[in-house]
Amino acid sequence: MGWDVPSSYRLIGATKLLAVLVAIGLIQHFDMIIQALRFDLLSMVPMSITVLVLISGILACIGLFRGKKWGFIPLYFYIPAVTLFLQVSLIPFIPNIFPVKHHDIAIMVINGLVLLYSVSLLLRRMETNYIKEY
Repeated sequence: MGWDVPSSYRLIGATKLLAVLVAIGLIQHFDMIIQALRFDLLSMVPMSITVLVLISGILACIGLFRGKKWGFIPLYFYIPAVTLFLQVSLIPFIPNIFPVKHHDIAIMVINGLVLLYSVSLLLRRMETNYIKEY
């Protein structure tokens, strides 16, 4: 069924799917980001890191949703930062399947798989040398 669609359009669709995943993660954990942005001397995550994570997530959403290759650059900062500092899963609700003591491991595995998928997607897009022009 989907095999009659040119591969360049499938790659752009997969890139937009990545943008939607990042946007869902930003929206779902917006309250945690606002709480981390509160100026508090005892906070675990410094405010500057939270701002950088938020900016890179927004830039990744914009670039990936427009189908541009530069959207992968902020994505490669966003995924490890959101995993290590905010402990947020890019694919929501999957860590809730596992017991509470395994949430951290599940989040690392899920976000690692998304990172590997995004790297392979960028490599396939560069292999086809497809440049979307508007």
